[in-house]
Amino acid sequence: MIRVNLLVTLFFIPLASASGGVVDSLQARWDAAPRIIDGDERSLDGGIRYSVSGGSYEAFRDSFTWAVVPDVITFRNAIEDSFAAWTAVDPVSGLHTDISFLADFETPVATLGGFGRLDPRGAEIDLIASNSGQAGYRALTAVSRIGMPVTLTSGVDDYQPSAAIGGVDLHLNNHPCTPYTIDIFRRLLTHEIGHAIGLGDVDFGGSFIDDNYDLNHPLQTLTNSWALLVDPFDPVGSIGLSVFDVPSSDLQTYGVDILMESNGLGIGPTNPIDELFPLRNDDYGMRQFLYPVVAVPEPRCWLIVYVIQMLLIRLWWWRPLCRIFSNS
Repeated sequence: MIRVNLLVTLFFIPLASASGGVVDSLQARWDAAPRIIDGDERSLDGGIRYSVSGGSYEAFRDSFTWAVVPDVITFRNAIEDSFAAWTAVDPVSGLHTDISFLADFETPVATLGGFGRLDPRGAEIDLIASNSGQAGYRALTAVSRIGMPVTLTSGVDDYQPSAAIGGVDLHLNNHPCTPYTIDIFRRLLTHEIGHAIGLGDVDFGGSFIDDNYDLNHPLQTLTNSWALLVDPFDPVGSIGLSVFDVPSSDLQTYGVDILMESNGLGIGPTNPIDELFPLRNDDYGMRQFLYPVVAVPEPRCWLIVYVIQMLLIRLWWWRPLCRIFSNS
């Protein structure tokens, strides 16, 4: 059975900041094991392939209206930066990811036409210039979900509950009265790629995952990093994480300062629009929840461990010598 999930993004500026993570009940994620659907590879194996309307960066760029038309290299870099944001190492937890992306313009975009329509053919992610019928920085990501268990990036086979993503059509509004800047385009695309790998909008409801949400102190308890609390072998069973019912009034009152928030895309005083990698603590936490990796100490951590071990060895040898000299 194939189910389709539609995620719409409208772009305007929020008021303040908060954080929290949302996935749907099926926990759709790309399979870590090779998976063939209708003759096409549909998994993390070899990277998630993406194609664009028109089959080239230049043709895709020219499908949109621009305040200042970017050159092809700048436009290409913006798209690559949007994908790269989701592959960056979490600066707080140090966790990396097994997600990777690969341009595949030899595979033409497959679309049924119309803003938000899904055609599961084409590349694994099709980036589509699509007219929503009205002006505005908006996008809609349509995700096909296959009702099967998946293999987690931590190596766990047949993980449930979970559904494999079978294909994504990512629609970006190209209404002629919507003049993009390169920063807004990159920001919007980065947000939609989050949907394309299984994340939801924190302000649209769903299973709100957090470690210490407090109704009386929402702003203070929705901003910390919790990626290391995710059990890489059983994310749902992670000790220290819970699913909360966070009132929408909290999000509206305090705003949200993370990328995966439809109201403003996380743009706020602490997170400028032109930030290269706009992921926040919560975004990294949700990436770890859907695509868990086992934490490995950095090389400098191993050096610290080695030094401590050498000190302990020295102390162990010096203790009997001290006894000898004290008795002489």
